[in-house]
Amino acid sequence: MSPIANSFGPYRLIRRLGTHGWGDTHVAKRVGTGGFEKRVVIRRVAASSAEGAYQTDIVIHEAKRGAALSHANIAQVLDVGALDGDLFIATEHVPGRSLGEVLRVRRTLDWGMAAHIAAEVAAALRYAHGRRTASGELLRLVHRRLTPARIMLSGGGVKVAGFGVSWAWPPTAEYRSPEEARGEPVDGRADVFAAGAILRRCLPTTGAPRALLEVIEWATQPYPEHRPNAAELEQALVEVLHDGDVLVTPRDVAKSAMASAPQTPDVSEPSVLGTIERIEATLDSCKTDSVASSRVALDLYEQLGRLCVEARVGARGTPQMMRALVLADGLGRDDYAARFCALRGRLLAQENRTDESLDWLERAAMLRG
Repeated sequence: MSPIANSFGPYRLIRRLGTHGWGDTHVAKRVGTGGFEKRVVIRRVAASSAEGAYQTDIVIHEAKRGAALSHANIAQVLDVGALDGDLFIATEHVPGRSLGEVLRVRRTLDWGMAAHIAAEVAAALRYAHGRRTASGELLRLVHRRLTPARIMLSGGGVKVAGFGVSWAWPPTAEYRSPEEARGEPVDGRADVFAAGAILRRCLPTTGAPRALLEVIEWATQPYPEHRPNAAELEQALVEVLHDGDVLVTPRDVAKSAMASAPQTPDVSEPSVLGTIERIEATLDSCKTDSVASSRVALDLYEQLGRLCVEARVGARGTPQMMRALVLADGLGRDDYAARFCALRGRLLAQENRTDESLDWLERAAMLRG
C-alpha cells in the first residue's frame, strides 16, 4: 500500500494483525516533529458494523476505564477517537511475543518460568481489580478475555494486553470462567480462573511442585467464592517461587520468548533481495558531507535494516546496522541510533545470538529514554 493508503489520522498503519467481529487491528506508529515515533496497536470499529451506536457506547465506556490503568504489567490504553465514521482505540505496542506464540513452539514451559509469568499476571490483575475512581469508588474492571495470546513477553518482562478492549474478542472456552459460561455476573475472580487455567496450560505433565498444583486447583475452582482474589493468587505464587529458590528476571523472560521463535529459512524472494542490493550499492557511493546527504543515508540505512529483518538475512544486515549506528552517533542523532540498535538486536536474534541481541535491544531502550 502507498503511504497515503496507510495513513489513519495521526497514525501510519504498518501491518495488519487480524480482524475481529467489529473491525480490524493493526500495528501502527504515530509520527511527530523532530523524528519522534511511537508504535501503537490500533483497533478499529467499522462504521458499517451492525448495531454501531450500541457498540460505540461499549467501546468508549471500556476504553475510558482501561485508560485509568497505569501499571508495569499492563499494556496501556493511549488514545480513543473517531475518524471517517470509524471509532478506534490506540493501545501500547509491546515488542516481543505473546505467551500463545511461545506455547505454539515450545508446548510447555519450565515450572519456574510459568509460575513467574503467572505471578506477574496476578500483579496486573490485583492492580486492575483494586483501581478506584477519583471519588474512591472501585472501577470494578474485569478483563474477561485473558488468554495466552493477551500475555506479552518482552525485554520489559510480562505485560497483560486487552484491558479496555475486551469487546474485541469472543470468549475462549478453555479460559472462560464457569460463572460466565453459566450466564451469571462476573467479577475479578473470573480473571483469576483464567490465570490459573493459563498456568496449568503452561506446565509439563510432571515435575511441577505440589504446592504449585494446589495453587492452580485453588484458582480454578468452579465457584468464584472458593477461589482466591488476585492479590492472594499473587502472594501464593510468590511463596511457591521463594520456597523453590527460583528467581526469574525480565531478561530471562525475554530470552525464553526469543528462544521460542520458530526458525524459518532466509527469504530468497528476488524483489526483496534485489532491493537490498540496490540500497547497499547506493550507500557505498553515498557522500555524507552535508546535513541533507547524511539524512538521506540514515533513511537508507533504516530502510535497509527493515528489509533485512523482513528477509531474515541477519548475517548480512547486522554489520550494516553497525555502520549505520556509527554514522548516527557521529551526527548526534540518538533517534536514529535507537532505531539502528533495535534493528541490530532483531537481526542478531535471527542468528540465534540471544545475549547479544538483548544487549542491543536494551541499548535501544536507553537511547529512547
